[in-house]
Amino acid sequence: MNDAFARPALQSLQPDDDDYAPLLALAGSPLVAEFGPHARIEVERLDRLGNWVFLLGRMRAAEGGPLPLDGTRYAERAVQGGMSDTYAALLKRRPEGDWEVVDHTIGPGDVAWLAWPPKHGAPAALFGF
Repeated sequence: MNDAFARPALQSLQPDDDDYAPLLALAGSPLVAEFGPHARIEVERLDRLGNWVFLLGRMRAAEGGPLPLDGTRYAERAVQGGMSDTYAALLKRRPEGDWEVVDHTIGPGDVAWLAWPPKHGAPAALFGF
């Protein structure tokens, strides 16, 4: 087989993987910046494909319940039923080797990451489509 044509395989990161905790912390940093250190992510998937990482999960409070939205800029949207508990983030590895958050969504009412492959050049396979 010619390695020049080999494509990176999708890797589903697990909590015991060395990169899991630092990538999760970085991917969740916009959520923590918005809601404070009590905000947590219940991970549904944390996948890596080459130089890209996609996180999909549920926003939770430190004790595991729903993330309180009262007093936040999301409170009105939540009351009107336009706020989900979904959180998603897209990371990309920089040429220097470190990672950066290139996009994220807090409580979307739709599948906001559908636009991320064309918008950021991320591989569609990372998102499962």
